[in-house]
Amino acid sequence: MKIDDGVEPLVRSALDAAVNRDAGRFEDALAAFSDRAQLQAGVELAAAVAAFVLFEIHDGVPSAADAEALAQDIADQESWIGLRQGETASFLAALTERRPLSAALGREGAVVLPFIVAANLLATSASPESGEWWFNYLDKVEAAIEAAG
Repeated sequence: MKIDDGVEPLVRSALDAAVNRDAGRFEDALAAFSDRAQLQAGVELAAAVAAFVLFEIHDGVPSAADAEALAQDIADQESWIGLRQGETASFLAALTERRPLSAALGREGAVVLPFIVAANLLATSASPESGEWWFNYLDKVEAAIEAAG
């Protein structure tokens, strides 16, 4: 996947707002995408980031039980945005089964969930104790996504 230089900073802004659980800034970050095509590219990048981190932390595709437990954890942690376990589980299932997000989620969920889940996975998987913050981890993830094609 080639990451668009115009979309990437917008995605980072949305992820930063989500990591910091700032609903107003998150809403503003999503509104900053100039059109539907740019928002779609941002959603695709956020979903790719979420999938990459999901597969990395599970050393491959997580089991259905692991994905269900993770969906509950994420929904609990991200209650600030009204995330529900069922939506989160559907999103994770779409990622693991490589199904289109639009088929698994409603229109709003297909926009919001990739950013929230990616932000959560980045923030909970990075290790600040070892000097790796979520945004440094994101740099590595994006490099790997681009290298994979």
